[in-house]
Amino acid sequence: MSVTIEDVEKVSHLAKISISKEKAEVMRNDLNKVLHFVEQLASVDCSGIDDSVEYDAKLHEREDVAVQTDPAVMNNAPQKECNMFVVPKVLG
Repeated sequence: MSVTIEDVEKVSHLAKISISKEKAEVMRNDLNKVLHFVEQLASVDCSGIDDSVEYDAKLHEREDVAVQTDPAVMNNAPQKECNMFVVPKVLG
C-alpha cells in the first residue's frame, strides 16, 4: 500500500487545510515511510510473546463536594459575579 498525491489532497480537503503541491509531495513521501515501517512491524515474529497483558488500573473515586473558592484566586479573576468566575459564552 502506498499513499498517492491524490490521497494527500483528499485528506487536506477533508481537513480543510490548504497545502501546496511541494508540501503535498513531502507529506506523501513521509506517509509512505510510515506505512513502510508499519509493514516491517507486521513481519516481526511475535509467536513467543503472550498477547495479553495484565493491567489493574483502579479508579480512585472521590466524593464530589462543593468547596468555597479561595478569595486569593477570585482576586485574580478578570470578571466575577456572586463569587464565581464569569466566562465568555461558548454555545449560542
